[in-house]
Amino acid sequence: MKILSVHKYYFDRDGASRYQLEVNRLLESAGHEVIPFAMEHPENLKTPWSKYFVSPVETSRVTHALGGLRTFGRMLYSFEARDKMRRLIAEAKPDIAHVHNIYTQISPSILDALQEAHIPAVMTVHDYHLVSPNYMLWKDGRHANLRGWGITRATLSRFHKHSYAASFAQTLSFKLHRALRLYDRGISKFLCPSEFVAREMIAAGYPENKVQVLPHFIDASKIEPSQGGDGSVLFVGRFVEEKGVRFVLDLAKKMSNTKFILAGDGPLGEEVRARARGLLNVEVTGWLGREALALAYARASVVIVPSLWQEVFGLVALEAMAHGKVVLVSDRGGLPEVIEDGVSGIVLPSGNVQFWKGAIERALANPKKIQDLGKTARKRVETIYASQKHLVALEQVFNGVRSDYGLF
Repeated sequence: MKILSVHKYYFDRDGASRYQLEVNRLLESAGHEVIPFAMEHPENLKTPWSKYFVSPVETSRVTHALGGLRTFGRMLYSFEARDKMRRLIAEAKPDIAHVHNIYTQISPSILDALQEAHIPAVMTVHDYHLVSPNYMLWKDGRHANLRGWGITRATLSRFHKHSYAASFAQTLSFKLHRALRLYDRGISKFLCPSEFVAREMIAAGYPENKVQVLPHFIDASKIEPSQGGDGSVLFVGRFVEEKGVRFVLDLAKKMSNTKFILAGDGPLGEEVRARARGLLNVEVTGWLGREALALAYARASVVIVPSLWQEVFGLVALEAMAHGKVVLVSDRGGLPEVIEDGVSGIVLPSGNVQFWKGAIERALANPKKIQDLGKTARKRVETIYASQKHLVALEQVFNGVRSDYGLF
């Protein structure tokens, strides 16, 4: 099968990009041909198909110059992306498209090109962009869904990048795409990593028969599990408010006799490092490479995922489980679905320092329980989240939508 893999980036930049690249490799290992379509970027992987990639637009900062207008136009509807997709289709002749994040950098205009060529599209949902203008359902330090807000109210709230212009652009593009039903018409199946995301999609008005749950996967065979640890607590992730990194520092301050390792970086990096300098039990490593991160997992006794926002899934939790670690997760979004509470991990109330402090102390005081939970977590990964299981399910979805299109 020839599969178009459509995502805004074609390199390992974030969780969605990592999933896209890993599922591409999984599909290729099964004999499928994967053809990428993305935005031009200096870090993109090499591919002969890059001649069809769309030109870059500025998204990291808000600008009111010509570049900002180009980005705004791209968000609404990109004729360039649609035309380049048409040309790619003409040469590659794909059987199906697997769509990931296309919102700002590419736009849903490509779906029109796919429909014209009678090529079905399946979309993996990586965030809440199809549900609300604020695609993380997060505003001012708390959960917020702005789907029902008008353009003026949403713009004045400056929910996106603390900017009136950026908030206006996000809201207008969201409402325009919903009014034109571009995703409703252009996507045959929405694959949601968790039941939570599926419920949000259905509540937003997407047809229930188009929404299907397909959890992410991990190839545990490439990871050597290591139960136990040295008594330390590990946090892996971006240093942003919604990931709970400030909460981790609050915990560390309350637990001065417990070592905390923070592996990551991000917008709050300077604040985190400044606070850590005043805490002798905190080590901030920055982003770690694959081998160094594996050593960090091996060293830790407990891994924590204290997210404050409604996590779509929880890839860090899955990775920790593959390493045979007990993982404590917050009760936000799809996170509680990744583990089996009390069996292969522990679910705790988000943002409650006392609950988390007590749970970590109880876990560290019982090494046998830590090892047992870690072993069960590893088995859960090897069964429920196995890569081959994901591949079979994905192929079934692809074949199903192609059959619905009359392509068999």
